[in-house]
Amino acid sequence: MTYCIFSDLRHYDIKGGDEHIGKLHDIYLDDQTWQIKWFVVETGNWFSSNKILLDSQKIISISPKEASIQVALTQKEVENAPSASEHVPVSDQHNDAYRYIAASHNTLLFPGYAGLMMPTTLIELPEARPEAEQDLEAVVRNETDRHLRSAGEIDGYTILASDGKLGPLSDLVINTSTWSIELLALDTSKWLPGKTVVIAPLSIERISWEEREIRVKMDKETLENSPELSSLKAIETSYLSRLNEYYRFPMVY
Repeated sequence: MTYCIFSDLRHYDIKGGDEHIGKLHDIYLDDQTWQIKWFVVETGNWFSSNKILLDSQKIISISPKEASIQVALTQKEVENAPSASEHVPVSDQHNDAYRYIAASHNTLLFPGYAGLMMPTTLIELPEARPEAEQDLEAVVRNETDRHLRSAGEIDGYTILASDGKLGPLSDLVINTSTWSIELLALDTSKWLPGKTVVIAPLSIERISWEEREIRVKMDKETLENSPELSSLKAIETSYLSRLNEYYRFPMVY
């Protein structure tokens, strides 16, 4: 069983054989099971970048030394991979039903590109599809992805104990054998300077995307007395066993 942290994986190169596919942009996870659902890969160059979704089963290996992830994908499969817009995390499912594009004064349109050489005008475009069709699509999408969370988006969410604020979420510990989120790390520099504190997903009571908060089912004293951890990059199964015994609930589910 091996572990890595989200802050390390972010922006790793994604390679298929000797071909450069893109960079890891984000990770989408299920906030009930804490399984990783999708790896969001940014392909293309700066001007024509596109974000696609990759299943964890396509990952062959991770190389921290080369800061790269090897995947079992052909160029054809990359081209046919689902777009990130097909599965939207909870925080983005409540946006207005308008799209914005930037138009230069000579009427050239560049969706998603504001332009650098000429002044631009922001134009608001309503959806062209019938309202009933949009509503049906929203129902299907929300049912499918109603527990989908962006790791990049929840990074920095405030962690709340039953008796007060703990600090922001600073990182995610990933089990690369099961591709699940094993632990969440807290930034405790203003509360417990010098100590690394982690919590298991099972300790989470609820997540609020509106308030950018994660509430846990324990008090501050319990977390203060949790087993010492020298570094997120040095997590071993023995530490998880001690944490399991301390919190008195299974770490694996």
